[in-house]
Amino acid sequence: MPDIIDNIKVGEYIKKLLKSKNMTQDDLAEALCISKSAVSQNLRGKSTFDIQNLIQIAKLFEITLDDLLNLKSEETAEVISEYQKVVNQGLPAIQKVPAEDLRMYEPDMYGKVLVDYIVESRKLDMLTYLIDEEVLLVEDYYHRAKQIYLKVIKYLLEEKQYNFGDFIMKYTELNGSFHIDDETTGLIIWGLLNQVHYQDFMAELIKYKPSLKARWFSKGDEKERLPLTRVDYIEVIGKYQLSNILQTLMKVQPRDDDFAFITLKFIEHGYFEGITLYVNHFFKTIPSAFKRTSLDCQKAFMAVLKTNQFDLISLFAAKGLYVDMTQIVRQSIKDHQEQVYSHLIAQHHAEIIFKKIGETCVEVSNLELLDQILQYLSKDDLNYLVSWVKLDQIETLEFLLLRGARIDEKYYNLETFKKVNKLLDHLLKKGE
Repeated sequence: MPDIIDNIKVGEYIKKLLKSKNMTQDDLAEALCISKSAVSQNLRGKSTFDIQNLIQIAKLFEITLDDLLNLKSEETAEVISEYQKVVNQGLPAIQKVPAEDLRMYEPDMYGKVLVDYIVESRKLDMLTYLIDEEVLLVEDYYHRAKQIYLKVIKYLLEEKQYNFGDFIMKYTELNGSFHIDDETTGLIIWGLLNQVHYQDFMAELIKYKPSLKARWFSKGDEKERLPLTRVDYIEVIGKYQLSNILQTLMKVQPRDDDFAFITLKFIEHGYFEGITLYVNHFFKTIPSAFKRTSLDCQKAFMAVLKTNQFDLISLFAAKGLYVDMTQIVRQSIKDHQEQVYSHLIAQHHAEIIFKKIGETCVEVSNLELLDQILQYLSKDDLNYLVSWVKLDQIETLEFLLLRGARIDEKYYNLETFKKVNKLLDHLLKKGE
């Protein structure tokens, strides 16, 4: 199985499926409730459908996700495995042997065990029978054991079964955790677990803790493993953008002490919807100044500011998730985020130190904004800003003087003479 999905290959395959059904790209966009441009981009391999859309496409064309993503291994035509022959015969072939006598875990010439063929042939009744009878599917020491358990988990999820929990724990036992290294397999399994009907299971998995006996008395590798830590869940949720699992996590573990960490992690993965869900869930009212400091809200806000996601920035501001609005506005001016700083100044001017904003306007020569905030600047502020002007900012110096600023002895230094002389030279050249 490849580490990543071949977007171009998948896109070409979907085009063939559309043609076979006499469907257009517009029809597919309507069926998936996404834009036509998104479908076009995905079919050309420029990007990829998210897992929920891939699941819908597979359903639409009545194929499996493995078929859609070109993950099925090709069978060798010359020799058919004995296991394949058993699977071809169906459930009666294994029912005629007492369950305790079934030996199906030894690999065949292709390195597969019986359950490989059962899953590939989509024989749910056979797999269910083996699970119910607690038949050993694969030996733990076999090098493909973890891969096989993931294969079984994925298949059961696709079939909307609920008897996959033991296999998650078995994989956890072998792997040390429920980390899935293969990107494609992880995308599919977590995408399936994100579906609404699996959220009760996810709640139990998130709440799971090893028993006291296992934690206190087991030694070394015998210890009962924790599938994933909270940090692991946050990483997975952000990576695969799992909104339903995020909401389940917030209900099961109603804590916001890692707010800044979650914000930064979700930004890393471009999961802005997740940040919005998290903020709206935990911050119904503006938190106290102490809590904003303890949650490192300023750090989170500054990270959000860099994304230039206006709606998210506005949400953070409206929820009061900051400590110093002046710092935020100054940074937005430096980054030339006109929509952002205009909104923040209009909505939060009472919390802003405009003398500092004036400094930044002078630094970046934003005279348009400086003119807009004059109403918030005192005569002394304007005098101070004269001292902030650099020698080569004659236009800014002229702007301030024309609006009432004067050379104040409080802010006098040797640079002042140079500025005045520069201004005089400038005015003389203009003939004023």
